[in-house]
Amino acid sequence: MTKDELIKLGLTDGLADKVLEQHTAELTAQQQKYTDLNAELETAKGTITELTDKVKAFDGEDVEGLKKAASDWENKYNADIAALKLDKALELSLIGAKARDVGIVKSQIDSSLLKLDGDGKLTGLTEQLDKLKADKAFLFDTDQSADTGARIDTGLDHGSATETISDAQARAVMGLPATK
Repeated sequence: MTKDELIKLGLTDGLADKVLEQHTAELTAQQQKYTDLNAELETAKGTITELTDKVKAFDGEDVEGLKKAASDWENKYNADIAALKLDKALELSLIGAKARDVGIVKSQIDSSLLKLDGDGKLTGLTEQLDKLKADKAFLFDTDQSADTGARIDTGLDHGSATETISDAQARAVMGLPATK
């Protein structure tokens, strides 16, 4: 409506201005609501399109199959870690048992009889080690052969003080000719 139409209806000039002013304020508020709702609708459409694309990316995927595969990998990882812990505990035990060659002694051990308890102790090894030490003692160092160094006889008593060694004795030990 225009101001002239309001005046024709019998409103005064001041009253027609107030009605138009009120009408413009209400119209502006409604237009703002429409603009806000339209923007919200466009955002929702964009979000729906984006989510639809993401769903299409997984279309045809077997979620239960993926869960099972992840569970299988986790079980394999745990089994591999347990086997590695058992193997390293066995190696440490063989080193402690003075095995000369850990690899050879390890090949003689039946690892299916070994178990690693919660404290990290290896069970089932003592019996096998005792049998191996009895049957194949050459695989282990014994206390008698602990000193594997070579002995060189110099003809001197190494336990006594060196001040009593003469120059001739020292030269003889070194393979030098006697002094003249």
